[in-house]
Amino acid sequence: MERTETKIDRGLVERARERARKEGREESDVIEDALRRYLGEAVGGSFGEVLDGVAAWQRKHGVEQLSEEEAMKLAVEEQHASRRGE
Repeated sequence: MERTETKIDRGLVERARERARKEGREESDVIEDALRRYLGEAVGGSFGEVLDGVAAWQRKHGVEQLSEEEAMKLAVEEQHASRRGE
């Protein structure tokens, strides 16, 4: 990684910090993801890499993984909520 300094609108920086806080991520990771999207690069790698990242985050924060049944129930609930416009 390279450390850099640049001028960015204060409102954007504050929103990036808030997003990072909500997601339990580093501010620099949120900004890097945004820059990658702008440049048209893939963010997060393959689906397997994304899942590995989620598992690592869960371990770091002491979050237990869902069982297959719990995951399916949550997915169905979210799908129904999405259809209702929630």
